[in-house]
Amino acid sequence: MKCGKLTESVYERSVIKVMKANGAGLRADCAVLAGAGNCAGILSGQAAAFGMDSRTAARAYLAATNHVIACCANSAASGLFDAYANITLMVPERLREIKIRAMIEAAAAEAEETGIPILGCNVQVLPMVTETVAACVISAAMENRSEGNLAPIKKQSLADRDLVMTKWLGLEGTAVIAAGSREKLCDRYPSDLVDTAADFYRYLSVAPEAATAVKSGADYLLALREGGVFGGLWQLAAENGVGLVADLNHIPVRQETIEVCEYFDLNPYELMAGGSLLILASNGGELVRALDAAGVPAAVIGRTTQGNDRIIRRGEESRFLEPANGDEIFRYRAQASGGDTGKIVKMESMEEAE
Repeated sequence: MKCGKLTESVYERSVIKVMKANGAGLRADCAVLAGAGNCAGILSGQAAAFGMDSRTAARAYLAATNHVIACCANSAASGLFDAYANITLMVPERLREIKIRAMIEAAAAEAEETGIPILGCNVQVLPMVTETVAACVISAAMENRSEGNLAPIKKQSLADRDLVMTKWLGLEGTAVIAAGSREKLCDRYPSDLVDTAADFYRYLSVAPEAATAVKSGADYLLALREGGVFGGLWQLAAENGVGLVADLNHIPVRQETIEVCEYFDLNPYELMAGGSLLILASNGGELVRALDAAGVPAAVIGRTTQGNDRIIRRGEESRFLEPANGDEIFRYRAQASGGDTGKIVKMESMEEAE
């Protein structure tokens, strides 16, 4: 099987179908369980990251935090209390202690910034592991509303809403690639461009834009990550039972990401996109202005529709969006390690189709 998330078809038949047969409900990066007494519910979110740089554990922590933030925004609860994180690190035998320390320090710094403490960190040195894998689970009790009930996340149809995207596509993937292949990239591009790309780590938290979106009355938030913006668009439509139309010309992207993807022949629309939100709102233009006032760049990239059609446009040309087919970060890893990348199937540009 391909690296990354399971394909939609495999996940549907071998995970969802099997789990539902045993009474489990899936398809959420974060979920709220029914509470009791003064607790509106128990919230749990999880995420994972891999790599050998000092940001590996911090990326897993931030990704899990982003899922929790989006889940809170989509629920009717007023906030969290007693939230904490647990991190598990599986590291190779060759990894030195100083590297482990650096990973923990980076994660701890993010926890101090975010306000969700790390309750425990389990580190396992395993002979079969070739690079560090970090997994983070965040658990929290949710504050009760005055009426004493937690409203369902989906209270209404979310068709005919503006689709807003914050920041730029492929932020996390760009940072990972620029940090991991700095020397190669600097052979072609100015070093300041590469360093700027590697510093995209600073954009990975979605807390600022989530707060603004909630205050502005946004209907739904989705934290982007694996599968890039294309994967996020598919997930948003599937979770809400809507169709959508998105315009490639309106999806924000940084020049650094374009250059990095060009070097490794990657599709930026399918590159790991941690640090960005997809937001559904009745008035996307108004939300974009509110986000801009809060210092967060954003753009209206499309609109949800009735039915199930998921359409990608560029100018007058259009095509159907396909289910996520992995993440380009794994194609990069195969190239960086000297492995066989196989045929890189990219979305045919609209210009080429003309």
